[in-house]
Amino acid sequence: MQRCIVIADDDPNIINLVKLRLGMARYNVVSANNAATAVEMVHAKEPVAVILDVQMPGGGGLSALSKIKSDPRLAALPVMMLTGERDPQTVMQAMSSGANDYMVKPFNPDALLERVSRLVKSSAMVWTSTVAVPVSGPVWEL
Repeated sequence: MQRCIVIADDDPNIINLVKLRLGMARYNVVSANNAATAVEMVHAKEPVAVILDVQMPGGGGLSALSKIKSDPRLAALPVMMLTGERDPQTVMQAMSSGANDYMVKPFNPDALLERVSRLVKSSAMVWTSTVAVPVSGPVWEL
């Protein structure tokens, strides 16, 4: 089974960089340019993790985060915020809303891979009947 990551960002350069780096580590990265599409993709693609930008048109990453974490079928799904937003209030809002990690742009692609891999290993997901279920140990070796 290929490990899928959903990323939502309105900057195509960020999406391309994330796809390139995570793709080299054998992740299948699918992208959206807004929060609503990202949430739809989570349901359709059954990812092992989600990466969200805070500021996007048509509803930002905090909106998508809220929808993901408030859905009992998705609540255990690991979510990383990858954003240029450095405001401590925004960081606290994201973390208190259920974000598992918060990384600020510009970022080192290798550091992103390390953090995503750690996130996936610590919260390995198994999808059964469109429900994300956490398992006790890593499912994949990287």
